[in-house]
Amino acid sequence: MRRTSKSSRIALSGVIGAFALSMMLLGSVIPCATFCAPAISGLLLVPVALECGLKTAWLLFAAVAILALILVPEKEMALAFVFILGHYPLVKVRLDQLHFAPVRWAVKLGVFNLSILVMYALVLTVFPMPELAAEYREMGQAMMAVLLVTANVAFAAYDRSIVNLTRWYVIRIRPKLRFLR
Repeated sequence: MRRTSKSSRIALSGVIGAFALSMMLLGSVIPCATFCAPAISGLLLVPVALECGLKTAWLLFAAVAILALILVPEKEMALAFVFILGHYPLVKVRLDQLHFAPVRWAVKLGVFNLSILVMYALVLTVFPMPELAAEYREMGQAMMAVLLVTANVAFAAYDRSIVNLTRWYVIRIRPKLRFLR
């Protein structure tokens, strides 16, 4: 019985990893999915973390991240998964252990904004994307500030969606996955 449960968990991880990578590939076909596809792919890691543990979820994140960097044609989307949205559901587990809400949110927003800064510093210097650099120069600083504020609001919604979707998974889906027990 134990061996079946372990192999079922591995199979679940593989299927979810394939689905997350497929979501990233599909997102590269849809022009407005640059940040939606990585967010959804990150959310898919939550069941793996709950059923198989955080170590397995981190390994799955690494596998999907490497494959996304290799296979996904839109590199900004792949980098958004790697640096911003893909790992956040796994990091959130630790951040939610902070008890004082203002400190918790300050740290979450700090992690998010630092992730954005690191990703775009890499995009503009190490992995030069001239079309993206030109787009940002064209926007101007005021529009960049508006974009950053909007991104922080969207991040807060993403954080809340992780909570709601995790609750939904535990209540509705997990009881139906008897093969994992």
